[in-house]
Amino acid sequence: MTSWRAVSRRRVLTTVLGGSALAVTACGVPEALKKPPGLSASVRTLRASITAEQALVDSYHDVVRRFPQLSGRLNSFLTQHEQHLAQLRGRLVVPPHVTMSPVPSPSAAAPAPASATDAVALLIRAEQTAAAGQLGRLTGAPPALAQLLASIAASEATHAAALSAGTS
Repeated sequence: MTSWRAVSRRRVLTTVLGGSALAVTACGVPEALKKPPGLSASVRTLRASITAEQALVDSYHDVVRRFPQLSGRLNSFLTQHEQHLAQLRGRLVVPPHVTMSPVPSPSAAAPAPASATDAVALLIRAEQTAAAGQLGRLTGAPPALAQLLASIAASEATHAAALSAGTS
């Protein structure tokens, strides 16, 4: 009869680990462990919001670059959008196993505005579109994210109204 002291740790580990490996090989890897999950719905929502907010920031920078006389009127809106963007990016946590493609840059489908008035009209439409987009993303968003998106949408709607009224 063999005592426990006579059996080496190496032999015990080899037996235990060998049996585990055999069990895993025989059963295979469970489907859930084969491929890590992709991006969650809230991460996809956050990325869409980041893309939309980046588009607004880019639009404002473009308008201010083309029409510097509007900078005094637009800088406070631009600063707010940059803050929104920072808030959104600060919440983006991507699991280490997920490889993310870069956030697509907004397409330059709209022609460049010919005048400062056209540029402001373009920004009003962009603000309205962005506000509607943020509201559309509320469905299914976790409460804290939904609160942030609703706040950003309200800000964008306010910007559109202020730009329409000619005030800042």
